[in-house]
Amino acid sequence: MGGMASKVSLSDVAAAAGVSISTASRALSGAGRVSAATRAHVLATAERLQFQPDVLARSFVTGKSFIVGILAENAPGLFSMPLVIGANDFLGRQGIASLTLDGHETPQVLVEHLKRLKARRVDGLLVIGDNPDLANVAWAIDFPAPVVYAFSVPGPGKDILVLPDNQAAGAMAGEHLVRLGRRHIAHITADRAFPAVEQRWAGLLGVLERERLRPVLGGPLHGDYKRHWGAEAARRLLDSGEPMDAIFAANDEIALGAYAVLAQAGLRIPDDVAIVGYDNWRGLTSRWERLLTTIDPCLVEVGQVAAARLLEAVAGEGEHGVHRVPCTLIEGRTTLGPTFGPYEMLL
Repeated sequence: MGGMASKVSLSDVAAAAGVSISTASRALSGAGRVSAATRAHVLATAERLQFQPDVLARSFVTGKSFIVGILAENAPGLFSMPLVIGANDFLGRQGIASLTLDGHETPQVLVEHLKRLKARRVDGLLVIGDNPDLANVAWAIDFPAPVVYAFSVPGPGKDILVLPDNQAAGAMAGEHLVRLGRRHIAHITADRAFPAVEQRWAGLLGVLERERLRPVLGGPLHGDYKRHWGAEAARRLLDSGEPMDAIFAANDEIALGAYAVLAQAGLRIPDDVAIVGYDNWRGLTSRWERLLTTIDPCLVEVGQVAAARLLEAVAGEGEHGVHRVPCTLIEGRTTLGPTFGPYEMLL
């Protein structure tokens, strides 16, 4: 009768992969500077050998808990939830446990959760905002471990912040519309004080200037992120009498508000006016077999990148500053057709 197979150790994985033990450790933890090829090779070797890290032993040796805290301002929020999902997915694949707490959009609850996470002595903290245009109240508290922020504005210190690349998103929308032959592009957006608003406009403006095009009305129409503002702005554009064959809206709600007014005025979408939104809210963009062309901020990926930056920071290798994650253009019928009739027919 054969004896029980011996447990595979980290040194076994390193030897089989042909790397040092320290390199194998960094590759498996996701917390160090290892090339993508080396990391993939070590992970594949570990899986082949059925390596199971002894977290308790690693904790004794390193003094770390291999647990990180995730503090969400509003965990079930439309923007926060995919960030939380992405972060937990990445951490789980690295063998790192997470303690996720929801601040319920209440500063006092956030502060209490921070105190609890301090007491748990987590190795690091990921703070997830619910609005990329607002500061996070967690900045007011000193934390004894590395902190990474996602989906908020930069803090007052040397923070690590992960965001969708809003400027590239604006450029992506502009390039899509220009490729379709549009030359009279309007931009309906929110408050000019919001960083994301300015970044998306800067991206769009860069494309217009490169193509020597003038934006309709000379610049953005500023309001808020609501559907009624999209409708009001579209009326202003129609009343202005300026030529217009495309709109880039700062979010999908604005885009659909504008769409309703244009369709009711007898304009054909996209033949007469093409429309691009932002957010890729599934409840809005897939309801009618991909009605709306939109920019997806890839929030699951933002959460994954934020978790990766946190593990780097825990390893003492994190780079301060803003880390931007590429967005994706999701093509729909508001730019590619076919032509739509009255808006009411779609409800």
